[in-house]
Amino acid sequence: MAPSAPTYQRREFFGETMDLIDPFTPDPKGYKWKALATVALGTLMSTMDASITNISFPVLTRVFKADLASVMWVTLVFILVCSSLMLILGKISDIMGRRKIYAGGMAIFTLGLAACSLAHSIGQLIAFRILQAVGAAMSISCGPAVVTEAFPPEERGKGLGLLGMSVSLGFIFGPILGGFLLDWLNWRSIFYVRVPVGLITLFMILALLKKDQIRPERIRIDLGGALSSSLGIFCLVFGVSQVNKFGLKFSLVHLLIGLGLLSLMVFIFIERRARDPIVDLSLFKNRVFSSAVWSLFLAFAAAPAYVLIMPFYLMNGLGLNASAAGILMAVNAMTAVVVGPISGSLSDRFGPVRFSTVGAGAIAAAFYLMRGFDLQTQVTAIIPVLVLLGLGVGTFQPSNNSIIMGAVGKEHLGPASALIATQRQVGLSLGMALTGSMFTARRAIHQAELSRQGLVTDYAANLSIPLAFQDVLLISVFIGSLVVLLCLFSGGGKTSTIENVKVEPGPAL
Repeated sequence: MAPSAPTYQRREFFGETMDLIDPFTPDPKGYKWKALATVALGTLMSTMDASITNISFPVLTRVFKADLASVMWVTLVFILVCSSLMLILGKISDIMGRRKIYAGGMAIFTLGLAACSLAHSIGQLIAFRILQAVGAAMSISCGPAVVTEAFPPEERGKGLGLLGMSVSLGFIFGPILGGFLLDWLNWRSIFYVRVPVGLITLFMILALLKKDQIRPERIRIDLGGALSSSLGIFCLVFGVSQVNKFGLKFSLVHLLIGLGLLSLMVFIFIERRARDPIVDLSLFKNRVFSSAVWSLFLAFAAAPAYVLIMPFYLMNGLGLNASAAGILMAVNAMTAVVVGPISGSLSDRFGPVRFSTVGAGAIAAAFYLMRGFDLQTQVTAIIPVLVLLGLGVGTFQPSNNSIIMGAVGKEHLGPASALIATQRQVGLSLGMALTGSMFTARRAIHQAELSRQGLVTDYAANLSIPLAFQDVLLISVFIGSLVVLLCLFSGGGKTSTIENVKVEPGPAL
């Protein structure tokens, strides 16, 4: 039975009219689950990569006789390349077809894994990580678009919630698998054991995903927009990442950040005049879309206070071993795994705006409660706060992604999907750089003050960790509160549901 033609609709959200092209094509053969399984496995591969690689840093410094600053480039170059390429790749996937781009990306990613396992120097490993990052950017940029296109509008939150579960699973199993492989095999194993999984994912893409339907009209790639956006994101993220090493007074930091901001301004100028822009900036005129996009960016900018600093507090502050700290850090992700699909389904019924607001509020509340952690805090008091954080993450992300993907037409699914991934990566990267710099500075100040008060040096060093942690969390609480306000603004204080969305016949292509 041939699938029916796509439905083109115009929808109204809270008085905001959006010309939408409903991408869903009914399929009686359960295609949506095949597409979800394929994208989820690819997403699991990419999200696991960061956590499984980071845990190998101590081993890599010893094996390659390199300092931590050099080894950190194994992760930093991956983030920089992904962030720089995802927007243009999202647009290219709309032109060339998402199946082609996704399959090509997975092939390059898997080839990069194999190459990394054969590296004989830290320089070679970093170079091969660039190759791997190109493949990851190709896959990540169009994954959510494939799921959005496969699920009907009333189940979109459910599909994206299940996809979000694979993200959390990657963060859970990455450190566990990485630690096991490093203990029982060697550092190369964290790369080569994933090659078969990459090949299986590639086979699923080619066997299960529908062949691309190329748009009949000729579309030009916006080369100026591609170059300016890539340069802007690269320089901005790279510049901020160097603040922790050189400080704000270093001229190269100023140059990089300034060039990044200037390039992004040029990008906006070009996109407003481009015939086929990478990102249709008119989408940002829509309150629902723009609020959801920026709330996603801010939510991930606030996350490093937990992701980056919490391990220091647990291990150096409370004295937990690495295994105990890793299990405790997984509580948040495990909670999000359980909550994500449930909240995604409920948001389809009761409205994504309400659920994204509640989720953002839970995240901000968890950060606020973490400010009470000190050297006397018991693990039994920490676990409920981490569960609350997981509830917030599992509720916020599926609803937020559903709002973004549901507010664009079929011709914008690729760029919107890439925009979600880009906002995540850039927000997290900037947040990590700023959080790391602030934590280092505040810890030094607290340690000096405690030493002046006569405390023993070792105790002053340990006590300075929760004090600096509390300072950093204050910023995260503020950012989390901004996310709540943006979520409320996106709905005007109202609730978005399938029932209160007006559907009118839209123009056919």
